[in-house]
Amino acid sequence: MCMKNTHEWESILARSVHAPSGDNSQPWKFNISDDGLSVLNVRGRDATLYNFNERGSYLGHGALCENISLVAGVAGLKTEIVPFPRSPNSTAHISVSEIQPEVDPLHEHIETRTTNRKPYNKQPLSDDVRRSLLSSFSFEGVRVVLTDNAQAVDRLATTVNLNERLLFENQHLHDFLFGMIRWSVKEENEKPGLYIKTMEFPVPLQFLLKHVFRHWAVVRMLNVIGLSKAIPASSADLYKTSSAFGAIIISGTDDASFFTAGRALQRFWLTATKLGVSFQPVTAIPYLAQRIEAKEADQISPEHQTLIMKANAVISEEFALSNTETIAMLFRIGYGDTPTATSAKLPPVIL
Repeated sequence: MCMKNTHEWESILARSVHAPSGDNSQPWKFNISDDGLSVLNVRGRDATLYNFNERGSYLGHGALCENISLVAGVAGLKTEIVPFPRSPNSTAHISVSEIQPEVDPLHEHIETRTTNRKPYNKQPLSDDVRRSLLSSFSFEGVRVVLTDNAQAVDRLATTVNLNERLLFENQHLHDFLFGMIRWSVKEENEKPGLYIKTMEFPVPLQFLLKHVFRHWAVVRMLNVIGLSKAIPASSADLYKTSSAFGAIIISGTDDASFFTAGRALQRFWLTATKLGVSFQPVTAIPYLAQRIEAKEADQISPEHQTLIMKANAVISEEFALSNTETIAMLFRIGYGDTPTATSAKLPPVIL
């Protein structure tokens, strides 16, 4: 069955685009036809080294489509989501059928779900919260693991912080990050990207980022006196305030597996939001390791490749990954103050 009119799809999409994506790149467009909705990937929108084989984008598309399913349910529409149909650049085709309205309470948290990069207060997760999070989704081939052992949290905190060093030692990562930072609300509302205030940096550091650290030549000189080595220490201290680290793990590496992981991620993240639990993705190292394993990492120095693979081995050990499993999303959770700012979402682009 098709929608009665395009307006219904527009209404659903207006809420559904409040979905996570790498650096808030929002790499999607839509095509409405008589037989449903096609979700299209905007290649190049998230052109970072982290987005190996578009896996990060496909994760975001899965989260987006889970939102579409939740919002459609409120309107009395059941969705059938077919990942990667045989049409150019399409990540999903969605058709609908009429049902009695099925209101999943998670839909209420779509607009309030956000990344919280503030320090957390180290409050342990209760057994009830852990159970709710661990049972937040059920998708074949996808599982979630939480580790809240203090020693494991500290070890992971001093492992994932390698990314901050890489951002100041690898020009490709550095230039992409600063190309995605939006320095004002006006700028963010004109083009997808990371609003500086969502990064929760102190005002003096925001000034340095805008006027000093954004220039690669200056960063290279400052690295001589230890800039890139000093930054990860403060990041580790931040990550150590987490109640737990978690990973969404998939059993394959095909595109559809990352898409399905995105659907699982969204349900987990919305559940965390409902429970008042803060969430921050920290998946950089696993994604860079996947690029290195595929021998598509020419833009990463041999020294950095060695550091990344050692860090990834620590992460894999902490989450007891089998040889056939892959981390689709690594994150930290806990209890933090309300974020200073949230990322803006652009209206859906319908072709």
